[in-house]
Amino acid sequence: MKRDSFILLLLLILFFIAGVVAGDSNPAFATEAGGEQESLETTEEEITVVMVGDLYLSSWLEPLLLKNPAYPYADPGVRELLDQADLVLGNLEAPLSQRGKVYVEKKFTFRCHPGVVATLTAGGFDFVSLANNHIMDYGPEALEDTMAILREHGIAYAGAGRNLKEARKPALLERKGLRIAVLAYNNTFPLEFYATPGRPGTARGVWEQIQEDVQKAAGLADLVIVSFHWSGERVKEPRDYQRSFGQLCIDAGAHVVFGHHPHVHQGVEVYKHGLIAYSLGNFIFASYARNTRDSIILKVRMDRKGLQQAEIYPININNNEVAFQPRLFKDEEAHRLLREIQDLSAALNTRVEIKGDVGVILLPGGGRSE
Repeated sequence: MKRDSFILLLLLILFFIAGVVAGDSNPAFATEAGGEQESLETTEEEITVVMVGDLYLSSWLEPLLLKNPAYPYADPGVRELLDQADLVLGNLEAPLSQRGKVYVEKKFTFRCHPGVVATLTAGGFDFVSLANNHIMDYGPEALEDTMAILREHGIAYAGAGRNLKEARKPALLERKGLRIAVLAYNNTFPLEFYATPGRPGTARGVWEQIQEDVQKAAGLADLVIVSFHWSGERVKEPRDYQRSFGQLCIDAGAHVVFGHHPHVHQGVEVYKHGLIAYSLGNFIFASYARNTRDSIILKVRMDRKGLQQAEIYPININNNEVAFQPRLFKDEEAHRLLREIQDLSAALNTRVEIKGDVGVILLPGGGRSE
């Protein structure tokens, strides 16, 4: 009898051990047939990225910013978009320096007091492109100062450097377990601003180099975003080379491309798995130009699989009305601008739905805002 009890107890112990090994006692170790062990509690990480256009923080605006760095973010809707984003990206249109001298004589030369970097941090900016037609206005010294102060304040940058190799290097950021690479290119004049192997400057958008850089970045990161300073001022339709370069980036492994320089918005294009926003216009820009009134903010949701959602927020940037405080358009004004975005994007075979005061970009596979 004792022997039978011992055998029964032994069998129970063996069954218990077998169940633990098979994973039955802990669902966190359940596996699929032929697959590796994977926790059922694991969820796909996702991030929200907000992208804006040009930032020029000097001229009439500079004294206001040195007194109150958060001055531009007075609109509650804009503030909420920036605060809720995991990453905020834009184009820094002028060097942060009081050193250097005019590098190339031209109509407009820009630079900002280094103290206005506090406005970037107040807005939550994580990255700025330096690939544009003003970052070298005061030469290599001012560029060096700009890069140093951005590093000091924890703001990543790309698109310019002490030589071409540095200018082509991506910024690498990490959020919620995802690694994001951001590249930036300049396709505007003057030609003297372009970096060479031995000269500081900006990364020129060249087909072979863009393709190589994006492919390398895709090997380093889960997600790739590319910024371009391109097109012509006040031009609302993308030029052929913009579409070629934008599509090249997506083909090479990028997920989102966003542009700036025209000071006005252009349409958006869904291409394969990616999105190209050809121009986001201005964001915070020290100008009272009356023909610069409308602009857009791009907000995307991304996970390890890529782009999952994309929305357009129309904003009023007419500084005669908003005084350097971008304001979300509402109601009819929002619909007016979104209808124009619809038309511009339809020409690029892309549908944008208007839901309230937001434009929802229809993505492949039904990806869209709920």
